[in-house]
Amino acid sequence: MRKTMNLARLAVVGAALALLPDSATAQQAVRIGLGAPTLSFLPIWSARALDTFKSQGLSATVVALPGGDASALAALDAGDIELAAVGPDATLRAVAKGQPFEIVYSLMSKVTLQLTVSKPLAERTGVKPADPLEKRIAAIKGGLVGATALAGVQEIAARWLAGKGGLDPKADLKVAQVGNPTAIQAAMEAKRIDAFLLSPPEGFLAEKAGTGIVLISLGDDFPLLANQPYLVLVAKKPISPATADLITRTAKALQLASATTVSKTDETAEAIHKQFFPKADPQAIAAAVKVMSSGVAGGGSIDVQSMQNALTFAKEVGTSFGKEFDAKASENDLWTNRYVDAAKAKQ
Repeated sequence: MRKTMNLARLAVVGAALALLPDSATAQQAVRIGLGAPTLSFLPIWSARALDTFKSQGLSATVVALPGGDASALAALDAGDIELAAVGPDATLRAVAKGQPFEIVYSLMSKVTLQLTVSKPLAERTGVKPADPLEKRIAAIKGGLVGATALAGVQEIAARWLAGKGGLDPKADLKVAQVGNPTAIQAAMEAKRIDAFLLSPPEGFLAEKAGTGIVLISLGDDFPLLANQPYLVLVAKKPISPATADLITRTAKALQLASATTVSKTDETAEAIHKQFFPKADPQAIAAAVKVMSSGVAGGGSIDVQSMQNALTFAKEVGTSFGKEFDAKASENDLWTNRYVDAAKAKQ
C-alpha cells in the first residue's frame, strides 16, 4: 500500500509538469487556466500528450491556478487567460452575479465520481459491485465517508447518493474532512473511513492496494449523471472574431484528441503517462482513461437535455446559483455549440 501512496504523490508531481507550455514556434498561444489539475479534464491532457494543438497552429499553456474554479474565472475576467477549464456550478454562480461568461465546450460530459468502499465494510455487509444499485447504496448506511472538505462536492454527492438509495441523507451517513486524495487513501488503509467519492484513478488505486472496492460509478449508474456537462471550457464575452477563431481551433484540437482517446484508449493513456506522469502507476492512468473515455465521446457538444440534467442535479443537491436558469432559453448566451460545431466542420 505504501508504494501505491508514493505513486499517488508522484502523480501530483506529474501534474505540475502540465504547467509548462508546449514547445512550438510561429504558433498562436492559447492560455488555459485549470480549476484543478485532475485527470478528469481528459481532453486537455490528451490534446497536449498527442500534440493536437500543434496541428491547429496553436501553442497551449495550461496553468493550474491556486484557488480552484474561482481563481480560474477571475484570471479569465482579468484577461490573463483565454479560456477557463472549470466546473459549471462556478460558472453559473458568476453569471448569476452579472459576469460575462459563456460555456463553449463540455470537457467531460458525465459525472466522474466513484463510490469506493473499504474492504472491511464490503466484508461486513456482503455487498458486491454486481449487486442491485439500491443494495450497494444501502451498504454505506451508518458509514463514515472521507472527504477533502466538508460541504464540498464529495459530501454533497455522498448525501445525494444516500437519498437515492432510500437512506436518510443526514442521519444515515457521516462525513469527515480528511484532506487530499493521498490522505484519504491513507485513511482507508488505516481503516479510519468506510468509503470515499473521488474520480479515477483513486478507486483503482484502492483496489490495487487491496484496501477498497469501487462499488458505484455515478456517471454510469445514474442516467441523470451520465449526460451532463460536468467540466467545461469557459470564455469571456463579448467574443471577438479573432477569439472565436482561437476557440474554434482549440475545440478542434480537443476533438481530435478525444476521438483518439475513444478509439485508441491504451495508446492515449500511455502518451499521457509518458509525458505527464512518468513515475506514476501506468495501469492506474490506463484505468482512469478507460473509465472516463465515454465522457469525451461527444466532442464537446452540449444540448438542452444535458444542460437541463446539470440544472436538475444542482437543484436536487440544493445548489443555489442566486438566479434561475432555463436550459433552452440560455442557449447561445450561457452556453453554446457554436464553436464546437464550427470545429467539427473544420477539416
